[in-house]
Amino acid sequence: MRAIVAFLIAFAVGLGASLVETVAEEKCMIGDAALCLANPACHWEADKRGCYPGPAKHQDACSVHGDQTICETDVTLGCKWSASENKCETKAE
Repeated sequence: MRAIVAFLIAFAVGLGASLVETVAEEKCMIGDAALCLANPACHWEADKRGCYPGPAKHQDACSVHGDQTICETDVTLGCKWSASENKCETKAE
């Protein structure tokens, strides 16, 4: 009898935890980027074209510069060209 009660309590706790996670994911099931970004619990991923729960991954702001000349002349973001990786990166301070 105790085993059955313990099982039912464990089952209820497990079911409750999965429902909370499902509700969080459903809040981010948004097809519009602006509405997704307005929700602080979600972030938009342009590569996957979707809204996902949690914070966005960090992306280097200087990585958008594909040319060495543009990278080295950007004084606003503090970019530098990495010859070894052949890409633009933020200067380490």
